Amino acid sequence: MECVETEDTFIRSISALSKVEFEHRCRRLHNVLDENDLSSSMGGNHKGTDPIPLVITAEEWKTLEAGVAQRARLFNALAKDIYGEQSLWKKGKLPAALLFANPDFLQVVWKVHPVGDVFVNLTSTDVARLKDGTFVAVSDHLQVPDGLGRSLENRIGVSRAFPELFRSMQTERLAGFFKKLMDGLDAMHKNIGGEGETSKVVLLASSPDNPRRAEDAVIARYLGIPLVENDDLAIRNMQVYMKTLMGLKKIGTIFRRVEDGMCDPLELRIDSGEGAVGLISSVRAGNVAIANFLGTGVLESPMFKPFLPEICHELLNEELLLRDVETLWLGNEADLGRVLTEPEKWIFKKAFRDEKSFKEAEPKAYATMTTTAQLALLQAVENAPEQWVAERSMEVSTVYAYRGEFTPAVSLMRFFAVNTANGTSVMPGGLGILDNGLGEKDIWVLSENPVANFSLLAPASQAITPSRAGGDLPSRAAENLFRLGRALSASNMMARIARGIAVRLSDESWMDMPELPWILKAGLTDESQSRLAQDPENALRYFILRKDNKNGMQCVLTEIRELGMQLRDRISEDLWLYLNGFGIAEVPAGTGAAALLPYLKEVLSDSAAVAGLAADSMTRGHEWRFLELGREIECAIRTLQLIKSLLYTTPTDEMTNLRLLQAVLEIGDGLMTYHRRYGGRLQVVPVIDLLLSDESNPRSVAYQVAKLRKAAKHLPGNDQSEATFSPLDRELMRVLAELRLANIEQLAETVDNKRENLVKLVETQINSIERIAEIVNRLYLSHAPRADVFHATTTDVSEV
Repeated sequence: MECVETEDTFIRSISALSKVEFEHRCRRLHNVLDENDLSSSMGGNHKGTDPIPLVITAEEWKTLEAGVAQRARLFNALAKDIYGEQSLWKKGKLPAALLFANPDFLQVVWKVHPVGDVFVNLTSTDVARLKDGTFVAVSDHLQVPDGLGRSLENRIGVSRAFPELFRSMQTERLAGFFKKLMDGLDAMHKNIGGEGETSKVVLLASSPDNPRRAEDAVIARYLGIPLVENDDLAIRNMQVYMKTLMGLKKIGTIFRRVEDGMCDPLELRIDSGEGAVGLISSVRAGNVAIANFLGTGVLESPMFKPFLPEICHELLNEELLLRDVETLWLGNEADLGRVLTEPEKWIFKKAFRDEKSFKEAEPKAYATMTTTAQLALLQAVENAPEQWVAERSMEVSTVYAYRGEFTPAVSLMRFFAVNTANGTSVMPGGLGILDNGLGEKDIWVLSENPVANFSLLAPASQAITPSRAGGDLPSRAAENLFRLGRALSASNMMARIARGIAVRLSDESWMDMPELPWILKAGLTDESQSRLAQDPENALRYFILRKDNKNGMQCVLTEIRELGMQLRDRISEDLWLYLNGFGIAEVPAGTGAAALLPYLKEVLSDSAAVAGLAADSMTRGHEWRFLELGREIECAIRTLQLIKSLLYTTPTDEMTNLRLLQAVLEIGDGLMTYHRRYGGRLQVVPVIDLLLSDESNPRSVAYQVAKLRKAAKHLPGNDQSEATFSPLDRELMRVLAELRLANIEQLAETVDNKRENLVKLVETQINSIERIAEIVNRLYLSHAPRADVFHATTTDVSEV
């Protein structure tokens, strides 16, 4: 087993810890990672971060740093040539197929120059240490380098697990690298006239269901820049804007985390859901800077590897310092013959990504394939050798990994570099990737000198102007908070209704409970009700547990968790943890309705915890207001629907009527208040008043509307004088006045056992509150282009 001496030193140091203490340190590490949920970015085979860092000495780092930095400069120069003069092809140094058969070559940005001539701002290189101790480059990631956020989180986790070793071994910090990355983005921003408050640097994140999304949020939060999605962007007059509550805010620099083809569905992939229509037009007009620049995916073809030494000599006039693992292009007849004489020593890769699926084909190791697969592979290579490259199999040295015990494991090292107008910098650390995707490692680079405790945080001596601004909240984030509030209120009422049904079905005499049909009607969908006659308990389980029931509880609970993930960069750690696990509990065992009660209790507990954490941890800015707007609107609507379902018809017998009023108060969470005020005498008038018009009851409709009006007064553009009222405030005033002036006695009157006055008011209120939600959406959550503003279309792009 080959391990560097510094790793032996680390192992000896942690061996001084007891097994109990070491396991405690491991749990501390994984708690940090679990709290950030970066496991989703590693896919299904993720096994966590190894507690043993991969250690690199200062002497080794000099070699690696120089090699990685040179490759970053080299690929930047190569991109400049590809999208410029294409001199390497004109001189015959590279085959034409390497460029013109490459589906990642973007013709639409040819001859378009990025700010400062920096094409590749951020790069990463995967490096392997061979058994003889030398380093070779395995692959380069030059479009959207993955793992930057994960390396940061791994560093936080491992350094917290072993803080004394981290300090005593003089491990280099990562903050300086991130500062240089941010400085480069700021420089691009200023070079296009983006200095000042009128323009922003943003991170364009992948879609919420993309495995990369978790680390996008980590990077944006650490750099202190807004995270935006495609829905946050708007193109007006060839300028890129971010939709915010205060309107459109100009964007100067986009640090993109989406692939080339996904950036503009107008000129690239029409199925893109992650870019902005017209973005390339804005880039060509020089109105926005992109990092990494569009088209850098062309550099990731393994077909470049055999030619890199010659490219380096031509473009940089330097010898290539960090060589690639031996790679041959099989379009060369001599190399093809060499590979086919001993195919078991090679790994075969497609030269380009698939043009239709835009995915890279899996490498094929000839030695590990079946005989039939080997024959098929050789036939495919012989039919189109120019579409293949062969990479020699490597014997990679091993490192220590902890899997219950210290065992040898193969690990690649991914190093990151940043190109700026002032030079190239390499991050002193990186991401260790264990064999077969079984986990990750933090990489510690040791320093010969004491390490400065540099931080991205502003120094204490620097004056900070206090601010309570919130108008730059992206409309997409506001919409997600608004939807989250509605989903939380919906899940709470659904769980309360389901609990009321389950409690009654758990009673042996449930057939004698005349109020049950009314409650079932209030809680279950038409599809669930159709199952009721055959099996009421399974109908309830279908409503509570089935994920394929679009009107059931699980659909709402899933939406809450998904919205929590999208709001990862907007909420506190504790609140996010509860949202991430909202409604996830042990599946109820047994078939009886009583078995469902513990699960419903967990859902209601989660609801209370989220409400409490939001109240305690969120500042009373626009994030809080839109969450509350959603909660109040949905709570009011659900309460009105409850009143309509359970109190519209008057039962013919008094006992059923009393039990029905009891159920309304129980589900509406007003039972305790009612008994404290009125004792045990149940009457419909005080019940309606308590749930409809009593502004001292936090569950009443009037209380929710009053809170809506209070929150709406602080929304942008809605804080007006008493002489004028916005459309939103006017509607809220009207709804609240109707509730305050409602004649409860008249509402309780019946005609043919029907409370027509009550239902008429309730339906009017539901429509009015839904209209309020529409007004909020129109005013703050969408920004349609004005008629007098030019924006990119399929016809006008050709004129640019």
